[in-house]
Amino acid sequence: MSAPETPSQSAPSDTPIEVIANVTRVVTRVVDRIMGDRSDYPLMVAAACVEALKTFDIAGRVFYGQAAWIEVLEDHTVLWAGCWGKSLHFWVGTAYGEVVDLNTSVAHRKRAHDNPGVKSIYSPPLLWSREVPRFYRYVPEGVAEIELLDPEDQRKYDRVVAEILEKCGPKHLMAGTDLDFPNEALLCPGRKLLDDSKDSFKHFDRALAVQGIPPSPLT
Repeated sequence: MSAPETPSQSAPSDTPIEVIANVTRVVTRVVDRIMGDRSDYPLMVAAACVEALKTFDIAGRVFYGQAAWIEVLEDHTVLWAGCWGKSLHFWVGTAYGEVVDLNTSVAHRKRAHDNPGVKSIYSPPLLWSREVPRFYRYVPEGVAEIELLDPEDQRKYDRVVAEILEKCGPKHLMAGTDLDFPNEALLCPGRKLLDDSKDSFKHFDRALAVQGIPPSPLT
């Protein structure tokens, strides 16, 4: 999807929207193509996002901890999904204090290990914002570094990083042109919401309006 924007001219207080477009598009597409499905690789996605931010001289760190988000089921009821207890999730914190999670929009692809019979059809947008809506919850426990023990995973991650370094950075930003975002719902700074071509967030938001948000499993 596209949105008409031009690069920011003054020092930003958030990641510039043109940078968000470049990083989200490249990271999601590259990891999905090389790994098969990025929903299974949240640490790799977060580490790749940090590498992409470096090409714009923006600092980022990978955080680990418990995380939860609302998902909408086939019958349009809602529940909390995510990683808590013995499970961990990974996301990025930027130098601007933003929370970046490039896996939430595809989280519904995975079925819960403890309840594989339940199928979700919608999950929240990709998140890139200092303001985190109530249908996400993040409880950071520390800073993570990627360490891949499987040689094949390491080889694939090296390919991911090489392609990100090739396709991200200021030289890939073009003033006066439409920005190319991934075709996934995306929540940007200032609570700016970009929906995908299937109106996924519209359907997600409608279910929440009807069902309400249940108590979070994370405090």
